[in-house]
Amino acid sequence: MNLDANALRDEATRLYKAGQLEQAVTAFEQVREAYAAQGSAAQTASVSNDLGVVYFLNGKPQQARDALNDALSAFEKLGDVTGQAKAIGNLAQLMNRSGDTAGAEMNYARAAELFHQVGESGMEYDTFRALSQLQLQRGRWLEALAAYDRGLAAKGGSRLLRAFLQIPLKLVGLRR
Repeated sequence: MNLDANALRDEATRLYKAGQLEQAVTAFEQVREAYAAQGSAAQTASVSNDLGVVYFLNGKPQQARDALNDALSAFEKLGDVTGQAKAIGNLAQLMNRSGDTAGAEMNYARAAELFHQVGESGMEYDTFRALSQLQLQRGRWLEALAAYDRGLAAKGGSRLLRAFLQIPLKLVGLRR
């Protein structure tokens, strides 16, 4: 059965990448049921996270939110910090696109901190960059600079660019 579930997941992913979202939703739902029937909580949570993304892209924001919250809850029970960070980051994207920019900002920051905890520097960088872009859109220039600086630090970014970004942050007391 596990091989069948894995093969079905591969097919669901292929459908998603091909832009066949309705078929991908159906396939991911079947995969989630298969992993749940096997008692594989980690795989079920991972597929719920994927399904949340596909639901959202398919114009089903409430189903997306439900799937992502299910994934987050399962990852928390499993102690899977990376999974939690991914689900929270996906919830942040959903919130941002649904107009809840304050909630999105809070979740991007939370996801970035979790990625930092587990040493996922690439994901931490991407999340801080998304947070910075959101803060720029909200007119929060200094916070955006600080978030971008933290992202660069995670990535091991250019010392010269980081030094330049530090100037306004130091002037207003956000950095020493």
